[in-house]
Amino acid sequence: MYKLIATDLDGTLFNSQGKVSEGNRRAIRKAVEQGVKFVLCSGRAPYEGVSALGEELGLNSPGNYYICCSGGLIVEADTLKIAAGNFLPKETAQELLRTGEGFFTDMGKAAVRLHTTEKMYVKNQDVWDNDMEQRTGRKFLPLPEDIRQVEGEITKMLFLSWEEGYAMRFYDRMEEVLPEGALGYRMPPALAEYVSVNANKGRAVAQLAAILGLSPEETVCVGDGWNDISMLEAAGLGVAVRNAPEEVARHADVVLEYTNDEDAVAKVLERYFFGLDNQ
Repeated sequence: MYKLIATDLDGTLFNSQGKVSEGNRRAIRKAVEQGVKFVLCSGRAPYEGVSALGEELGLNSPGNYYICCSGGLIVEADTLKIAAGNFLPKETAQELLRTGEGFFTDMGKAAVRLHTTEKMYVKNQDVWDNDMEQRTGRKFLPLPEDIRQVEGEITKMLFLSWEEGYAMRFYDRMEEVLPEGALGYRMPPALAEYVSVNANKGRAVAQLAAILGLSPEETVCVGDGWNDISMLEAAGLGVAVRNAPEEVARHADVVLEYTNDEDAVAKVLERYFFGLDNQ
């Protein structure tokens, strides 16, 4: 019997307008009422909209958790206290920065963003100037040349560019020389993300299941992106939504016939938690 569902946000729970549909909201409320552990599982940090969304959906109660930073961080939903962390070593982040800046010579500059458990840091902000400071209420600090000087543990590092195809070219090039302690993700269309080699959504779901006293077989994971592959493989049931690329979908146990614009998460809940398939 499935007892926990972890779902990706962008491209899975969110529709094409970046919203949670009313159909998904109703299904989430029903799941919570029935005691299902509903876990938001995202590449975003808690303050990048995860905790706000959890509060909006009624998930911010004791005993609930969010998985953030592509598995780099598990936080308590009510307090945002860190329950577990898989952090990127500072020396590895330093090597990523040195290598990435070497690419800028012939590729052009990218913005570099570093998130820690305490602060947000940025370099070349003019390349990627968006409203994150306004949305999060946090200010970016200048990224120091010596990354050992940043406060807190590193949860993720990103290279961002609005230039078409830049992030994917950057990702492919970095893969050839990727530092041993890092794991990279393609995040179309505009960024390449790096976390600890020990940080992935599959590992985080397993960690959270252990915290809750559940087995992996009691978990369902739903996703559409490259950073969802690990949890699709690790779950008792891995479900890819229909809009997932083939390279992602082939790692799932089930490819849903519904997209993120068709209440896909609600369909998973109806089929595997509310229906006969969950006996």
